Amino acid sequence: LISFQRGLTEDVRQPLLILWAAVGLVLLIGCVNIAGLLLARAAGRTREMATRMALGSGRAALIRQMMAESVVLGLCGGAAGAALGWLGVKALKVLMPDSLNVWQAVELDWRVLAATACASIAAGVLFGLYPALAASRLEIRAALGEAGRAVAGGRNPWPRRLLVASEVALGVVLLVGAGLLIRTFAHLRGLNPGFDAHNVITAQLSVQDARYATSQSVNRLFEQGLARMRELPGVESAAVTISLPYERALNSGFRRLDGRHVDTESQITNMFYITPEFFRVLRIPLLRGRVFTDADSSTAAPVVVVSEAFVKMYMPGDDPLGRHLGGDGDRFEIVGVVGDIQQKSGWGDGRPLAAMPDIYMPATQVDDKFVQLVHTWFSPSWIVRSTALAQGVIAGMQRALESVDPQLPFAGFHSMEEVRYRSLAQERFQAVLLGALAGLALLLAAVGIYGLIANSVAERTRELGIRLALGATVPQAMRSVALPGVALALAGVLVGSVLAGFASQLLRHLVWGVRPGDPLTFVAVGLGLLAVAAAASFLPALRVARLNPAETLRQE
Repeated sequence: LISFQRGLTEDVRQPLLILWAAVGLVLLIGCVNIAGLLLARAAGRTREMATRMALGSGRAALIRQMMAESVVLGLCGGAAGAALGWLGVKALKVLMPDSLNVWQAVELDWRVLAATACASIAAGVLFGLYPALAASRLEIRAALGEAGRAVAGGRNPWPRRLLVASEVALGVVLLVGAGLLIRTFAHLRGLNPGFDAHNVITAQLSVQDARYATSQSVNRLFEQGLARMRELPGVESAAVTISLPYERALNSGFRRLDGRHVDTESQITNMFYITPEFFRVLRIPLLRGRVFTDADSSTAAPVVVVSEAFVKMYMPGDDPLGRHLGGDGDRFEIVGVVGDIQQKSGWGDGRPLAAMPDIYMPATQVDDKFVQLVHTWFSPSWIVRSTALAQGVIAGMQRALESVDPQLPFAGFHSMEEVRYRSLAQERFQAVLLGALAGLALLLAAVGIYGLIANSVAERTRELGIRLALGATVPQAMRSVALPGVALALAGVLVGSVLAGFASQLLRHLVWGVRPGDPLTFVAVGLGLLAVAAAASFLPALRVARLNPAETLRQE
């Protein structure tokens, strides 16, 4: 037993929770970055804080001042984020309709703005507190002394270093998750569809109509409509099917009646009714036996064609040709085996796309009861292969249908490439969003390392000047400044890889064609982050090359 709300959102719950976690990690990385920058800023304001305390300001007043500054900073960031969020909602609406089953209006309303304001204030308070406390702990005499400007460099650098390492570690988690989802999307996108989707136009047509309550009336519509469509210029073939590749098919029960495998209980499979040219339109290969012809009419012996996946699952080691399947009192002979096509699984291991076991039957041999039942849930799809331009084919299909029944409109036209594109909408949505968040996390981590090294160069100007004056080379001085940033990144990558190993298990239901602990993804993320960290460390270290030891010591 589950709640109605849980049942309504079951399909989107896990993907959205994972995206929420990714958003939270990016927010955390951003806040950690700001906390590090506030620490550096506080170190640079040592003389100012010491002067305030010398003039009678208490520690609490200093903390309140810096907390107010961080909250204002957070509110300004929240306001800018809300403005960017408005643009983000527009972009999400482009990606979302085919990816998530969301029927409510998605807008930037007062609830979202209130949550943004609360998050901004909370971030300002939580991540501004430690820098404020650190800035208020100082010795007035030392800060105001002759070496006051060097006190900043003498502060404990490890809190900020740990913050930078932690944001690198969190960035690794996000990048690994994004890498796994991107590789999953690439795997699904690269699957062999099992048919030729080029130059194929599809259109759906609802026949849930009192005039089409019998198999005879439905097949009359199919025959007359397809005959007129085949007369269109450039049309090679045309057919009708109850569902298309990449879509979820009709699930039906059946029993094996003879051969090496005989059933006492029903098995599950995907069921299609089709017109004879279906396999020709999509160029699905015939592996054994034959496909349907016009001779497979309502008065002929009932026959079916099965897919290769059906034979592998239900008839291993047996010759399927000539075997019989049963269902609802009917008996069908298997006359052919065709190649597999990619479909939404709907059952089994839950893969987004899979080659499912399929049974195809001639549309002329379905009975009235089956027609009335299946057309409650499915609308037949008309498919046309043509060498002519798509717009001309679409107009011709509409005219052909109108000549048979002017009261029946097509619901919409799509190419098979569009059908394939929509089938991976959710996987594309997840990969794009998590990839964008991971890219933002990588940028924030690079900014954090850059800021750390740049601040270190500024704080150690006197020391570096002395080193150069005593004979140290510029490369040696640059390495002494930049290597700590690379070392912190390496530590962050190692810790982040361990965390990503645990986090990747949360994605195991969304990852296909690649293992959650895929070593290639982990190695690529680690090396990529280290390369970015090295660049972010050595770029600010280039300032050392512009130092003049004499001028530096004279200024100090």
